[in-house]
Amino acid sequence: MNRILLITLLAILAFGCSHKKVIEATYENGNPRVVRYYHKKAGKLMVEREIVYYQNKQVKMDGKFKNEEREGIWKAWYENGILWSEGEYKAGKRNGLGIAYHPNGKKYIEGLYRDDARVGAWKFYDTTGVLTHEVNFDLVPRMPERDPGRQE
Repeated sequence: MNRILLITLLAILAFGCSHKKVIEATYENGNPRVVRYYHKKAGKLMVEREIVYYQNKQVKMDGKFKNEEREGIWKAWYENGILWSEGEYKAGKRNGLGIAYHPNGKKYIEGLYRDDARVGAWKFYDTTGVLTHEVNFDLVPRMPERDPGRQE
């Protein structure tokens, strides 16, 4: 029995030591602005989660990382705590459903991303939640990417 307890305690200590919470930035009043959680991988600290706060300590944005890139569901809130947006990331790029909300909590925009680009039909709603129009981004011509080395 004592051996199981000792192994359990060692596992808890090992897990606790491998994760680290770091306050990256603060407001003038001392409240945290950006908090990141890290874990060790191959001897290197890797960010695994980031939480951004408003000055009143309300969460502004929250999401996870994998291999130093955004991964999974990221959410953002208005300062009053109402959900502002939520979207999926894979390997640091927007992929999957993205939804934005009006300040009253009603859905504003809903659509899909693929490799950071809007794709398919996107729906737009008014502040009462009534669908106002749709845009099919598969039919919208894309602007060519600007050459960063080009002088204008």
